[in-house]
Amino acid sequence: MKTLAIKAVSVVFIIVMIMIFSGCQVNPVTGRDQLVLISETKEIALGNQYAPEFEKDFGAKVDNPRLQSYVSEIGGQIAAVSDRPMPYEFALLASEVPNAFALPGGRIYVTAGLMKLMDNERQLAAVLSHEVVHVAAKHSVDSIQRQMGAEVVLEIAGYAYEGKYASQILAVSEVAAQLGQLRYSRDDEYEADSYGIKYMIKAGYNPWGMVELQQKLLEAQTSDPGSLEELFSSHPLSKKRIKNAREIISSNYSEYTAPAPPDPGATRFLSMKKLLK
Repeated sequence: MKTLAIKAVSVVFIIVMIMIFSGCQVNPVTGRDQLVLISETKEIALGNQYAPEFEKDFGAKVDNPRLQSYVSEIGGQIAAVSDRPMPYEFALLASEVPNAFALPGGRIYVTAGLMKLMDNERQLAAVLSHEVVHVAAKHSVDSIQRQMGAEVVLEIAGYAYEGKYASQILAVSEVAAQLGQLRYSRDDEYEADSYGIKYMIKAGYNPWGMVELQQKLLEAQTSDPGSLEELFSSHPLSKKRIKNAREIISSNYSEYTAPAPPDPGATRFLSMKKLLK
C-alpha cells in the first residue's frame, strides 16, 4: 500500500514537471514568459462547460434582446482589437449586485447592477475592455492555477493518471461558483487597466471612461459600504489604481485631455439603461 502511494506521488511529480517545462509560454499581451498549464482548447471548453450554471447563479441573462445586442456590440468592438483572438462572447446578467466577470475562454459578463451605476457608453466600454484583458493576458487561467487546487488543475489540463483524479472533480455547480469567485492580483488589475485603456482607444473610445468608472465605483463604496464588496473582492480597487490610470492616460495618450468632453455615446447608453427594470 505504501509502495503504491509512493508510486502515485512520483507519477504526479513527473506529470507536474512535464507540465511546467512544456507550459512556459509568451504572454500575448505583456510579452513576458508565463507558466500556462491549461491549453487554449481546454480553457475555451472549461468556460463553455460551466457558463450555463454560472449564468444561473447570477440571475440568468437579462431577457431583453436589445440590451444583449447592445452589450455584445460594445464588447465586440473591444474584442476586435484584443492581442489574443478568442471566441469572445458578451452578456448582461440580471443580478442587481454590481459586478463583472471574465470566464476562461472569452465569456464576459456585466451585471445589471453594475450597468445601473454607469452614466455613459465609454464607462461600459471600460468595464468590458478591462475584462477582455483578463482573458487576453490569461489572468483567468492563472487564477485557476493558483486557486482551484492541484487535482482540479491536473484534471482540467488533461493529465489525469489512470482515472485517479476523477474522484477529485467537483460538481458543475461547485466549479461554476469557484469561477465566479476567482480573485485577481493587484498586478493583474493594473495590467487590465493599462491594456484596457489601450483597447478602449483602439476601439474608438475616450480612455477617461476608465477613470470615470473607477471614481464612480469608489464613491458608491464610500457612500454605501459593503454595496460593492463582491466586486472589490475579485477586483481590488483603490485610489492608487485610479491615480495610476490617470497617469497612464496623461503620459501615454496626452491627446486625450482632462476633463474629458461629453461622451457621444451617452444618449444611446441612457436609452438602453432605461430598459433595465
